[in-house]
Amino acid sequence: MWQTNLILAQREKLGFKISPLHQSIFFALTCGITGSIYAQDVNKNAPTSSEKEDVQQLESVVVVGNRGGIRTVTESPAPVDVISGEQLLKQGNTLALRDILAKVIPSFSVATVPSQPDGYGAVARSAGLRGLGGGHTLVLVNGKRRHVGALAINKYGFGEGYQAADLDLIPIGAIARVEVLRDGAAAQYGSDAIAGVINIVLKSADNGGNISTTYGGREHYDGTGRNGETFQLNANAGAPLGQDGFINFGFDLKNQDATTRAGPVSGRIYSKVNGQDDPREATIDRNLNKLGLPSVEQFNVSANAELPLSKAATLYSYTTAGWRDASTGASYRRPNSRSGIVEIFPNGTTPDVILNETDVQTVWGLKGDNVLGWAWDASSSYGKNTQDHSTRNNLNPSLGPSSPTSFGLQRYEAYQWVSNLDLKKTFDIGFGANPLSVAWGLDYRKEGWASKATDPLAYKNGGYIIPTGDNAGSPATVGTFGARVLLPEDEADISRTNTAAYLDLGLDVTKNWFVGLAGRFEHYDDSSGDTFNGKINSRYEFTPELAIRGTVSTGFIAPSLYQQGFASTGIVSTVNNGVRSDVYSKSVRTDSALGKALGAEALDPTESTNFSLGLTYSPFKNFNLAVDAYRIELKDRIASTAGLTGSGINNILAANGFSNVNYVTYYANLFDTETNGVDVVADYTQQLNKYGRIRWSLGFNWNETDITAIADNPSQLDGINIDRITRRTKGMITDADPKTKFTLAANWQYAKVDLNTRLSRYGSYIARSETAATDQTFDAKWIVDLDATYHLTDSLSLTLGADNLFNTYPEKSNIVDGLGENYYAQLSPFGLYGGYYYGRVNYRF
Repeated sequence: MWQTNLILAQREKLGFKISPLHQSIFFALTCGITGSIYAQDVNKNAPTSSEKEDVQQLESVVVVGNRGGIRTVTESPAPVDVISGEQLLKQGNTLALRDILAKVIPSFSVATVPSQPDGYGAVARSAGLRGLGGGHTLVLVNGKRRHVGALAINKYGFGEGYQAADLDLIPIGAIARVEVLRDGAAAQYGSDAIAGVINIVLKSADNGGNISTTYGGREHYDGTGRNGETFQLNANAGAPLGQDGFINFGFDLKNQDATTRAGPVSGRIYSKVNGQDDPREATIDRNLNKLGLPSVEQFNVSANAELPLSKAATLYSYTTAGWRDASTGASYRRPNSRSGIVEIFPNGTTPDVILNETDVQTVWGLKGDNVLGWAWDASSSYGKNTQDHSTRNNLNPSLGPSSPTSFGLQRYEAYQWVSNLDLKKTFDIGFGANPLSVAWGLDYRKEGWASKATDPLAYKNGGYIIPTGDNAGSPATVGTFGARVLLPEDEADISRTNTAAYLDLGLDVTKNWFVGLAGRFEHYDDSSGDTFNGKINSRYEFTPELAIRGTVSTGFIAPSLYQQGFASTGIVSTVNNGVRSDVYSKSVRTDSALGKALGAEALDPTESTNFSLGLTYSPFKNFNLAVDAYRIELKDRIASTAGLTGSGINNILAANGFSNVNYVTYYANLFDTETNGVDVVADYTQQLNKYGRIRWSLGFNWNETDITAIADNPSQLDGINIDRITRRTKGMITDADPKTKFTLAANWQYAKVDLNTRLSRYGSYIARSETAATDQTFDAKWIVDLDATYHLTDSLSLTLGADNLFNTYPEKSNIVDGLGENYYAQLSPFGLYGGYYYGRVNYRF
């Protein structure tokens, strides 16, 4: 029988900054070594922790994939991966859940995005299954829908605008296991579950616990000193609640220093003096950019509890909360530009964009096993994410020398309130090897999104005219730079409701043949309207060693509230014939008068059709293989249009009373795609007798996306030669991700030693430009990770590790960049920050 066996090690490249005193304390504590999350039982006559884990994983009952019946990983009719909490906490340097999943799930990928204008995209990076973003993957916690963040998480240069659940706001030490369903499941779980479902199951132990501390950093780089030093502490502990209940607490503490791999600034920085270059040009340190991974201070807590009230009903609840402060770097601003005020920053400035985030979700419910024979579960969940954005070391140049250097920018909020009732029962229908399992349920969801401008000085036009230098007589730039600016007219406060009902049936037609059928109806009170989706899946076991499985399903993604409500403004102040005017670049709502003038319409859901076919094969003892092929057809995908500008656009805008606007974007249903791929997962356990054992693991994914149709321009743009989707954006969809990812890992366990190594290969990819002449192809790269753990006792262990052991970088970018921002390829699937070297101490009690 095949089992999901995922033990690939995670080594993502993040870092934290702490005070010199704390650095000394913690570095002395860790001494450059770390501990794995579990204490290995070194009694040779007793099963090891890993052997116990094998059995538990093989027999693990999973929530995702079939809502009606009890299914183990081996019996699932769709591919489900189970990663235990112990495996999670063994993985790599900073224990970011999204990065661990990218290591252990072949078709799960994470964008390595550097700083972005809102700061959020570099903190909560885009991650998803099967070549699709986070908005296409539904996240559950204990089987309940996880709320989304207040801002969209986009890949660099490609604005899809989907909000997604942030996996890194759940304490990783509190996680018992993660179940990953790699299959379309919108008919079972609703919107977002097109590429799959991630279910995070929290720990439920009523005693014991674990505490782990990790410290590390990167190689020194080009004298910048921004090398991602990281400190992380995580712990969990359980206690009894009442006679038969439990409460389990967890927390994570992170302190991450910033990391940049930007190049030096070129060109002239200062205004000329009497026609000659300023002498400072020869002496200034040109490593002035901060683009890269942000500095982060983060604290997450959780509590998971159950309390039986009687034999018929159990009260349960879980709560997670997170607080995160992050700082990302914007582009350097020269003192000889219209963005410089030399009286304040004589050498120019590199602004910081600051994110202050609060996140909370709480779930309360009652469940029981027998109401007229039905098992039932009724719950209500509320989640909210709030983000305050600000900036420092910045200017509003139009305010002149009186400009502040710190500004509030805007606040974003998103909330979801979900109530549901789920019931399931089996019926003996006199047909099939087992009774028919029936599950049905009702959901009600209310969700809202709001944006608010917080500081008028961030966008006020103070009218300052630059008196001297290269730009003497020109109006200074209006508004802060390097960050989004919201005007009061851009603010939004919108909400919607969703009502849904589902039915899920499952039957073992024979001893070897399972068939499942599911349907779901949903009603939204906005432009998403009504939708019905269905799914049929099946698994047939030819022999105990060989089985095939397949699914056909339809699904959808409702337009996000961010896509419907987001707007922002850029301001350029000009003087023509002695008359000053402000010209605006706008991102607008689809229901705005400005958007409608250029053809914006209410957004339709993106619809999907999913096909998958796979096999599982275990031809001999200790060897397991799973191969799953898939196709995902998406219709009416949503993305932000290219900038609509030019004389034809200006004529339309002027005719509609918007003569002061010269550049507009909005979200639209722009294109259809087809994604084809194959996942391969294999493992083999090699017994070495007195020398322990080696567990070999292999993962492979091939994934390719093609654009099959592009929406016609709306009638408002007839006669204008303009594309709403550019060549570069098309390339982000079809060519920016490697089409192949391969990993081969080995875990050798012998006595008190636990050694892990992993070899990963990321295929080539292409950064498309607006012309073929400036496209750049990046070669495939091999990455090696290595860590070694020594178990001092059954409770205490120490580890040394290296993520990207040989300090591999992508090729340098071919973009001509005077600011030094794009020194390396920003699309790199393994990052552009080189090796990370760390240590961990772990204690289990």
